[in-house]
Amino acid sequence: MKIAYYLNEERKKNLYCRISDGTERVTFSLDYAVDPKEWNAKKEEVSDKNEYHYTLIDFKRYLTKKYHEFQIEGKDKILERLKNEALSFTKESGLEGIAGNMFDYFNEESKLPKYKEFIQAFEKFGKLKKGEYKVETVGELIHFHTKNEIYEMHTYAGQTSLLKSYIEKKSYDEIVSMTDEYIWNEIYLDPGIVKSKFMPEMLREWEIYWAEEYRDVREKSGKIDHLNELKQQSWRQFQVFMECYNDSPNIIELASKIDESCLYPISVITMLNIFDAETCYSEYCEHEFFIENEWETVSVNDDDSSPVFFIRKCEF
Repeated sequence: MKIAYYLNEERKKNLYCRISDGTERVTFSLDYAVDPKEWNAKKEEVSDKNEYHYTLIDFKRYLTKKYHEFQIEGKDKILERLKNEALSFTKESGLEGIAGNMFDYFNEESKLPKYKEFIQAFEKFGKLKKGEYKVETVGELIHFHTKNEIYEMHTYAGQTSLLKSYIEKKSYDEIVSMTDEYIWNEIYLDPGIVKSKFMPEMLREWEIYWAEEYRDVREKSGKIDHLNELKQQSWRQFQVFMECYNDSPNIIELASKIDESCLYPISVITMLNIFDAETCYSEYCEHEFFIENEWETVSVNDDDSSPVFFIRKCEF
C-alpha cells in the first residue's frame, strides 16, 4: 500500500490524498488549501513551517496502522474504509478535524486531555475566537500561532510521556537537547546515591550505550574502526568520573562536565533506574511548570475536575 499527498490544481482547496494498493486506488480531498510556495512536490509534503506538517505525517502513520488492522480483521474494501474514515474527520472542520483526531489517537495511552480541551483552554487564556489563531500539533503538546506571537501549551501528562519515552528508549541525544540538566541535578541532590550502588549500574548503561553505537554504525556503513578510539576515549572519561565521584556533590553535573554526549545522558538513565522513575517524572514536571516560573496555568473550568494546562511564549 502507498499513501501520497498531492495538489489538485483544479481545486481551491487543493490538498488531496491518494491511497493505492496494487490495482485498487482511492483519492479524496483533505479540505485544505496549500500555498504552492509551501509545497514540496518531490517529497509530496507541505513545508515544516506549515501548521499541518506534523499532522500529515501522523495521518500517514494512522492510515498505515488502520490498513494493517483491517487486513488482520479480514475486512473487505479496505481502501474505501480508509477514505470514509478520513472524510468523517474532515466533515466539520477540514484538515483541522484530522489534526484533532490524530492528536487524541496517538496520545490516548498517555492520558492527555483531548484536543478540544486544549482549544477551549487557549481561547480562555488568549480571549480569542476561532479564526483568530492557528493550531499546530507537535507530539504531546500544541503550538498556537496568533498574529504576533507563538505559544506552546503543555500538560503534566504530556511532559511525563516525553520523559518516559526518552528514558525507556534510551534516546541519548534527546535527553541532552530536550531535557533540563538543572532539573535532573535537583532531583539527584535530594536523596543522593552511594557510589557502590550508582557505579555498577552506570557501568552497565555505559556498555549498553557503546553496544548500540557499534550496532548502529555497522547497520549504516559497516565501518567501525573509528569507534574503537572513541570508545577508548570514553573509557578514560569514565575513569575520571569514577575518581571524582566522592568529591562531587552532584553526580549528574559531574558527568555533564566530563562528557555531555555520553556520560551525562547515561547518568540520568542510571539515576532513574535506581530511583522510582514515576516519582522522578513527577518531580521534573513540578520543577518545569511551577518552580522554574516560565509557565502560566489555565484550565477550562474553575473546578478540580478540569485538566490544568501550562502555557508560555515560544522562544523561536
